[in-house]
Amino acid sequence: MTVLDDQSATRPWRKIGWDEDHPPSFLPHPRALHRQRVPEAQILASTIMAFLYSLVKVIYPLLVILAAVLLYSYGPEHSLTTLVSPVTHHTPTSPYAASWRSWFHPLQSQLGYAPTSLKKDWNVLHHLGGNGPWVEMLDEGSRTPDLAPSPGCSIDQVHMMSRHAERYPTPLVGYRHLKFLERARLLELPFNGSLEFLNEWTYFTDNPERDFGQLTSTGPYAGTLGAFTTGVRFRTRYGEILPKDNTIRFWASDSERVIESARYFASGLFGLNWESRDKAVLEIIPETFERGADTLTPGDTCQRYLEDTTDGHDNGDTMLRHYQDVYTPAIAARLTSENPALGSLLNTEVYAMQEMCGFETMVRGSSPWCDVFTEEDWLHFEYARDIKHYYGSGPGNPYAGAMGWLWLNATATLLKAGPEAGPMFLSFVHDGDISPLLAALDLFKDPRNTPLPLTYPPADRSWKTSTILPMGARITFERMTCPTEDDRDDEVYVRINVNDRIVQLPGCVADPGHTCSLDSFLQYVNFRREEVGDFGEVCGLEGHAGKITFLHQDRD
Repeated sequence: MTVLDDQSATRPWRKIGWDEDHPPSFLPHPRALHRQRVPEAQILASTIMAFLYSLVKVIYPLLVILAAVLLYSYGPEHSLTTLVSPVTHHTPTSPYAASWRSWFHPLQSQLGYAPTSLKKDWNVLHHLGGNGPWVEMLDEGSRTPDLAPSPGCSIDQVHMMSRHAERYPTPLVGYRHLKFLERARLLELPFNGSLEFLNEWTYFTDNPERDFGQLTSTGPYAGTLGAFTTGVRFRTRYGEILPKDNTIRFWASDSERVIESARYFASGLFGLNWESRDKAVLEIIPETFERGADTLTPGDTCQRYLEDTTDGHDNGDTMLRHYQDVYTPAIAARLTSENPALGSLLNTEVYAMQEMCGFETMVRGSSPWCDVFTEEDWLHFEYARDIKHYYGSGPGNPYAGAMGWLWLNATATLLKAGPEAGPMFLSFVHDGDISPLLAALDLFKDPRNTPLPLTYPPADRSWKTSTILPMGARITFERMTCPTEDDRDDEVYVRINVNDRIVQLPGCVADPGHTCSLDSFLQYVNFRREEVGDFGEVCGLEGHAGKITFLHQDRD
């Protein structure tokens, strides 16, 4: 038996941080300990209980944090870029934070979690018709396959066609903005209502000549950041197939914003010193008519497409003007009722105001222009952009399929050759070069809405440029090998990924995970060649138009 008269022994809670006058109820008060002899076993028990109590206080918050992390990682998955407060409908949220599955690592595929339904809540970023930051392609409540390969399968070759990253408006578009803003400034009157912010607002560049057409480099949606982040995402997904010694060749069309996008992407994929350490080499493909079929930009080499004023390149803008006549007058009337001094607003002025929402967001992270318009206004703007691309270079243009088939055919040849031809083929272009590829594949062609009407936006349409062709849009082809049940040679499949969503090739149903067997894919590409026609013949090029020859890797 021991008498406790040492202060540290009688007050163990002092070391732990409890109040001296209010120790835990399961411990005796210190004054009581001085009045009695306490058995050593009781002392030991009291000390152990004090220790356990302190341990619980430390561990409990950690358990709460761990539970939150697990819920976030494996609970219902929604894109952080798509969930917004119902009050601030037009406030952009976290950029480049697509659902966690878009960051899948090959070693995580063994976790085997099941895909969940994805439904996008209202967010203006999903309705900018390609004039806004990159967004993950979401389906309205449909179940989507996981981006990780199916169990036992592995990716051995990757092909990508990517639009340049977020940019300032092109000069043609930007000076349209400035023309309207100058007219408004000359009124020298205060603005009211939804345009009241114009009394203090400034345009998002003070040097248009320098910035127009270039990547944005400020704000959370900077194009430089977007391209680099995409490169990191690809390194995470496909790092295992990158060669350890060989140099990877990749390509960009001869446009400064396209070239810069490719360079920032390469820094994320290969590392900042990719050039000096010979990790990769960027080849620039001229955007000139003389290239013929050996091009990344067939819209610049297809003669009939350029010269046909009815169904060619200009058809997209013609159809756009038709739809602007449908939806902009009501918006103009509302805005002029708040500000009569504006006078009659032109269709193009209303359209320019809507354009500034996305372009300012890509520079500053948000824009008051986004709140000038209602959700219905944005649905009309989005559809106007759909019409422009559908008829300009997409499924609604008679030349698009033949133009897109050039890159598709070159890619199919490499997929057939397999990883021996090279592990990765990356091409950087414009949106007007991606939509022909989609037309050649016959993706997003909707029999219910073909051709797209010019009087109203079908809610159930498949062709939505907001999620198909945003800034930084990318179409990825994955060559995948999977084991067979009877231990024969592995089966080879092709899978198509559009902005981090696996899409089904029309008429090709093969497991696993929305893939298409390589043989079926090659047959489909040849079938589409018969449907869309030969590039040289469709485009009216004299002699043999040739084919793409630059898509190859140097192999030891």
